[in-house]
Amino acid sequence: VAQPLIDMGFMWKTGKILVRVGLVAGAIKISLDNDIWSLRTEKGSDLYEKLKKYIVPGTIVYRDKLPSVAEVQSEVGGRWNNGVNKVFTAVENAPSSLNTVANGLINNKN
Repeated sequence: VAQPLIDMGFMWKTGKILVRVGLVAGAIKISLDNDIWSLRTEKGSDLYEKLKKYIVPGTIVYRDKLPSVAEVQSEVGGRWNNGVNKVFTAVENAPSSLNTVANGLINNKN
């Protein structure tokens, strides 16, 4: 079988590097376009006002939207108990499952 010219691992690593470089370059481009590195304070204050007006309100999570501590504890406890039950059920059913598989293999050989 012929080897592919380019290994998929190489492509994956190269793609990740290119995405990272692209994100950094994009951030630098945006900061230069908005004159963030300028020494003119009026430009910086205008940009800060735009940031406060348009960007920051969408990122605030209000306290009344957050679950209470009791709700989080109940949810985590329920998930934990469900996971423990699944593990013990699987362990309990393992011998019968193994017997079923073994009997199926034995019957197929005859």
